[in-house]
Amino acid sequence: METNKKIKKRKLSIKKLIIFIIICVTLVYFVSNIFFSREEKMIKGRYDKVLLIGIDGMDMEVTNKLMSEGMLPNFLRLKEIGSFSKLNTILPAESPVAWTTISTGTNPGKHGLFDFVTRNPENYLLEVSITKQKSKYSTKFESPMKGIPFWRITSDAKIPTTIIRWPATFPPEKVNGVMLSGEGVPDIRGFSSGYYIYTSEDSNKNEEKTIKVSVNDGIINSKIFGPLGNDRKSIEEPIQIKTDANKAIIIVDDKEYPINVSGWSDWIRIDFKVGFMKKVSAITKAYLFSVEPEFNMYLGPIQIDPENPVVDFTYPNKYSRELADAIGLYNTLGMPEDTNALNENAITDNVFLEQVTQIENEKNKMFWYEFNRFDKGVLAFVFDSGDRLQHTHWDEKNLFNVKEGLSVNKEVVDYYVKKDNLLGDVLNKIDNQTALMIFSDHGFTSFERAVSINTWLVENGFMILTDEYDGNDEGALFKFVDWSKTKAYSAGFAGIYINFKGREGQGIVEENEKEEIMNDIIKKLEDFKDPKNNKNVVTHAYKREEIYHGDYVKDAPDIVIGFEPGYRMSWQSAIGGLTQEIVTDNLKKWDGDHIVDPSHVPGVLFTNFKTNNENPSLIDIAPTALSLLNLDMPKEIDGMNLLK
Repeated sequence: METNKKIKKRKLSIKKLIIFIIICVTLVYFVSNIFFSREEKMIKGRYDKVLLIGIDGMDMEVTNKLMSEGMLPNFLRLKEIGSFSKLNTILPAESPVAWTTISTGTNPGKHGLFDFVTRNPENYLLEVSITKQKSKYSTKFESPMKGIPFWRITSDAKIPTTIIRWPATFPPEKVNGVMLSGEGVPDIRGFSSGYYIYTSEDSNKNEEKTIKVSVNDGIINSKIFGPLGNDRKSIEEPIQIKTDANKAIIIVDDKEYPINVSGWSDWIRIDFKVGFMKKVSAITKAYLFSVEPEFNMYLGPIQIDPENPVVDFTYPNKYSRELADAIGLYNTLGMPEDTNALNENAITDNVFLEQVTQIENEKNKMFWYEFNRFDKGVLAFVFDSGDRLQHTHWDEKNLFNVKEGLSVNKEVVDYYVKKDNLLGDVLNKIDNQTALMIFSDHGFTSFERAVSINTWLVENGFMILTDEYDGNDEGALFKFVDWSKTKAYSAGFAGIYINFKGREGQGIVEENEKEEIMNDIIKKLEDFKDPKNNKNVVTHAYKREEIYHGDYVKDAPDIVIGFEPGYRMSWQSAIGGLTQEIVTDNLKKWDGDHIVDPSHVPGVLFTNFKTNNENPSLIDIAPTALSLLNLDMPKEIDGMNLLK
């Protein structure tokens, strides 16, 4: 038998062994937590932070081309770390529809957004879908989104949530953090855009946007048009401009704002008096083209003042001022890049590019302000100036041929490179507790020929016009439509509606006729050739039930058109108008677009983790983000979790 001494010694050895094992297990646990692969962390739902960066319009083919040329080294780096693939977009491939699909993880039949333009079936009147007033004369707005966005789920779970400039988020939603609304925020008058040209010249330009001025002893006295009063007329405030040889001083509310020829002013603040002891504060910027021999000045949209907002565009409302204190005054308009002024030759290309650069620099400041205090939860940020840039600089002065018939403009290349530089800084600063997803809502293609679907409907006997139509008036808002004989009409950038009896105010199509009429329209659209070159105009036309499901399918167009690359709905047809010819050359500077069949314009998806699907869709972003945070999926979600 062993002595007591030996037994004690053995027990001590066992005890030491147990302690050693415990220490080893503990070390393994802590080391594994430090060095776990990203994939293992995702499976276990251990990410503390989810960073979502949207780059509106980032195109798959352009991205691939620039990566192959070595011009996007940080996107290549991210691809090697995690995953890169095309991202299938939605129909129609429009920004508000696509971004709402991303945020909800559902198809439009569940979230209720189908186009920029929507119609009232009772009276055929049109309205902008993403800036929705509660009533005709109301200064209050309501959200166009009927689905459940991911930020509502994270907020309900008490997860810190920051959403910056996400489209179709006006008015802002209450979140467990902050929200700054993006595309959809109106100017001070409730419009989506609006500029003025102050000129001493006799001008043939748009009279509504041209203000004729006189220079007397170097002084101009004029006015600035502000919010609409009770009589629906703009409230005015005086503006005085003192001119010199190559500069001017703008005076508003006794404050002076110097401006040089070929240069921008600083932010100009205007206080509009809207009643007794009441005022509405606004901001704008000016660009001075010339002083002599003629005075010419561009005044940008009159925007909501972030320091004194008349309408909340952030949550909480004090966040708009907080951001201004941090980065200075900033654009509040949902789409501040003035593509209308460029299209209408009110500003030059260089002025537009300078404006885009200013806006992009402003967004960079917003991004880093939030990134530098991002220590938990979700940060979702959308950069959307690239969308406007590609709309106006797609197919001119090309730098690269991406494929036959597709070129890339130098300004577009420069934008992609700047986003790559931003990504490089992000990759150098994020830690292993941060999941990163970068994605776009759609890609791009050329816009060469404009298609008036309403004119096509007339030519094919589906729409009948009154005798008042003489071909010289574009007839916007269905001015010349004879509803008593019309079977179908088009509104928005992709939709056709049947003039259905009992639904439309003056509907004539019976239930038993509807399907046959729709089939006839679809067949003729898909057979339609451009008379100029005999090319197909439409890739496919879809019945709404083929592509949407959910409670709001009833609000969708009956037929949704997927155009061929190079073709897009004409501006006139989108607002219920006509053109003399069905297909016309696009002569505007807006020469790139994406409202074509979604198969032609996929976006991109980059992640810093491996994904399980080589063919992901916009619908998959929200469920993947929620999975990264180990949150349950709402039953309404259509998308799938991309985590491998």
